[in-house]
Amino acid sequence: MAPPRNVVKIAVQMPDAIPQLIQLDQAKPLAAVLKEVCDAWSLVHSERYALQFADGHRSYITENNRTEIKNGSILCLSTAPDLEAERLLGGLQSGSRERRREALQHLVLLAPDVTFAQEVISRDGLQRLGTIVEDGDDLGEVLTLALRAFLELMEHGMVSWETLSIPFVRKVVCYVNMNLMDASVQPLALRLLESVTLSSPALGQLVKSEVPLDRLLVHLQVMNQQLQTKAMALLTALLQGANPAERKHMLGYLWQRNLRQFIYKNIIHSATPLGDEMAHHLYVLQALMLGLLEPRMRTPLDPYSQEQREQLQALRQAAFESEGESLGTGLSADRRRSLCAREFRKLGFSNSNPAQDLERVPPGLLALDNMLYFSRHAPSAYSRLVLENSSREDKHECPFARSSIQLTVLLCELLRIGEPCSETAQDFSPMFFGQDQSFHELFCVSIQLLNKTWKEMRATQEDFDKNWVAPGHAGGAGAAGPYAGPEAQLPGAFPNQGECASLWGGAAAEADRAAASGGHAGPSHTVSCWEWVPVLAPPAPVPHGPCPRSVPVSKPSPCPLRPPTQGATGKAEARAHGPDPPAAFAPPLRGDTLPQNQQPEAPGQAVVLLPVPQPQGAAVRGRGGGRQPTHPGEPA
Repeated sequence: MAPPRNVVKIAVQMPDAIPQLIQLDQAKPLAAVLKEVCDAWSLVHSERYALQFADGHRSYITENNRTEIKNGSILCLSTAPDLEAERLLGGLQSGSRERRREALQHLVLLAPDVTFAQEVISRDGLQRLGTIVEDGDDLGEVLTLALRAFLELMEHGMVSWETLSIPFVRKVVCYVNMNLMDASVQPLALRLLESVTLSSPALGQLVKSEVPLDRLLVHLQVMNQQLQTKAMALLTALLQGANPAERKHMLGYLWQRNLRQFIYKNIIHSATPLGDEMAHHLYVLQALMLGLLEPRMRTPLDPYSQEQREQLQALRQAAFESEGESLGTGLSADRRRSLCAREFRKLGFSNSNPAQDLERVPPGLLALDNMLYFSRHAPSAYSRLVLENSSREDKHECPFARSSIQLTVLLCELLRIGEPCSETAQDFSPMFFGQDQSFHELFCVSIQLLNKTWKEMRATQEDFDKNWVAPGHAGGAGAAGPYAGPEAQLPGAFPNQGECASLWGGAAAEADRAAASGGHAGPSHTVSCWEWVPVLAPPAPVPHGPCPRSVPVSKPSPCPLRPPTQGATGKAEARAHGPDPPAAFAPPLRGDTLPQNQQPEAPGQAVVLLPVPQPQGAAVRGRGGGRQPTHPGEPA
């Protein structure tokens, strides 16, 4: 006969006793079950005991979680959580270092259990642990265990991070800033400061003022992956807590110290697989970087701004006026205005007044920034794209300005610019750490790829509006990709990922041929086929391992990067150190040429964050030297 559904068969263990095999009736009160178990072993005062799971975190069994007990579960009889908490907290006040260490070890094991944590916190356990941390009498295992137990208890959310005292936070900051420190202490201290920064604006400002950015750069360079990850976590937390102006200043300072290049070469393309936590922090850093574009995206063009009018004229002149030629020389004012209006229409604006097209928010001024960047950094490709479409008579022209505005909107939606960061996402793109001005460079490649696709599908002006359908967000568009809408309307018009791969066959072969001949080898790092086709395929999360279908190219001999310099002294240092380290760049489309100012970065080169004081005894990726610039806000 089968047992009732609310009865489970389990085993109960106790040290130095024969295990019991019992049938646990889930309808019976837990106190009655404990009484039966204790009676079987001739134990009195059953209220002093409790049942725990024998494996995992050894969680205590309560009326709330007893349904987790299944057939075949193994439980153990142990001291009740209130008595165990009292015993361990008493051990923390012992004069014996060994007894304190043993009490902390047991505290760390039991702290993840919410029932035990409630008992410890109600007995001022956090204050006792805080005293050990503040005293700092033992900077080794005892301090490590105290920090771990403190973090485990705080993560239950029963006590607010804002209740921490300023002396306690400053003491933890000291552990982060110390050079000679146990390798197991600093990751825990960084983790604690990250939680403080994200949870308490007031204490976050204290952490920001007490932890120099240079110190975090030192921790990022060590070989200890855990320490490196926690340093990145605190860095992103500080950036999230800063206002937009402070964030822009902090990111500019970090880029001057070569952090972008270091992340790209020494973290993303490290021989060590990228962990999930580091991937999340890189996603957050990418989102914060792209978030700097939001003010431009939210700002419409001001038709009364002289600067913006000049930028529009520069865009028109770059396409239709040769060098040294002025518009309508010798023509009347009315004739010049008529000619200018006609050229703006040829440029792809909806009407003769481009300000009306750029009043849309988003993309606002960000679309104008993209078009100007393309015209200045890829002038030949810009002129060719505009002229070949403005001179067509078969209604198949792709309007450059309208396409640029809509493409900018699409990129902003795909990259979630202006949206808050996800707490779990890990889908970042290496290209945003591979070069400067990565968003504008992405636009330059995308607008050419869009024009190529437009011609292949033989689209017309009538197709323009219906082909631009609001896409899904990056990584969330599903198998059909961000163009699921247009693909459904125009089957076969937009290539899938397999077809996208073939688009890069020519670029890959060209890169290989150039590398073999010692010439210009295209992208100087290993380039994933999906890094530069966001318009045709959704950007996939970074794989924790080698990128799929990569294009290896030549590896020139490494050369050290130098710190940024300014003025006459900077020029002298530049002559002494050699030319500036070039930035990575996007691979060219077939038949397109790269901007003249783009030069390949040396692949495999060990990028170092310079100049940063190195902690004694710390293993650092790469080497570097140079003058130590002062931290923002600090005296020289």
